[in-house]
Amino acid sequence: MQWLNLPYPLLKSTKYKWLFALLSGMFVFVFLIVFEPFGAAQSIVYKYVFLAGFGISVFLGVCVTYFMLPKLFPVFFRPEKWTIAKEILLQSCCILIISAFNSLHNYNWWRDIDFYQNFYIFLKITISIGIFPIIGLIFFKERTLSKRNIERARLLSNQLPPVATEETSSVHIQEESVKKSPIVLQLSDFLYAQSEGNYITIYYLDDSVLMHKLIRLSLKQLEIQLENLSQIKRCHRSYLINMQHIIAIDGNARSLTIQLDKVATPIPVSRSFSKADFK
Repeated sequence: MQWLNLPYPLLKSTKYKWLFALLSGMFVFVFLIVFEPFGAAQSIVYKYVFLAGFGISVFLGVCVTYFMLPKLFPVFFRPEKWTIAKEILLQSCCILIISAFNSLHNYNWWRDIDFYQNFYIFLKITISIGIFPIIGLIFFKERTLSKRNIERARLLSNQLPPVATEETSSVHIQEESVKKSPIVLQLSDFLYAQSEGNYITIYYLDDSVLMHKLIRLSLKQLEIQLENLSQIKRCHRSYLINMQHIIAIDGNARSLTIQLDKVATPIPVSRSFSKADFK
């Protein structure tokens, strides 16, 4: 299905990962106490401790999913390549891991049960509870974020300024080493700069051919050097762009992107970039 290949935002914030894991565990614990499903109503010794174990199992399962798996498979977890299909696969892995933790907890409490049958039972329970809400939430989130970002892209596109000539028609970029001669470009030839740690890559046109040059300079330092050029804007923490070359602004559930003339790679746009930045 084409829907499965649509872009989708990957949860990257460490803070929200911990919060999601904690709230998931607390929700399961409260759910078991209030509704007492799957035999939770039976009277046993240390009942609430037993039920709390399932909440802890969910917490641990979410932590493994969001903290360990990205470390083990960094290429798979590239945010710019994240899709709905990958999100569903991730949530399926989360269900599998939670089922394993739940069955281990239950087996540790009741030693007279078959471990593999116990795991199979908890896998069925976890899937029956989680799979449909997960798919529904993914569908709702994708639709909502797509609609919001497409509308934001439309508003920003309407604010694109006409091509203007700056009083300062050239760009002077001085590397950290003052021994090196500054890079001098016509403003119309400068396309964008991308941060790469302590270096930046300058993308520019040379006789209408896209070229690039890696120099030792931070993006913040470059931003200060070019602050007198109103057409040069920081649209993302890693990018400075020449707004004269914007040809389109697109949006999807994952992000907003800017398309520059003669540049095949879309430039990401941060949430703080607004209509005011086009003025």
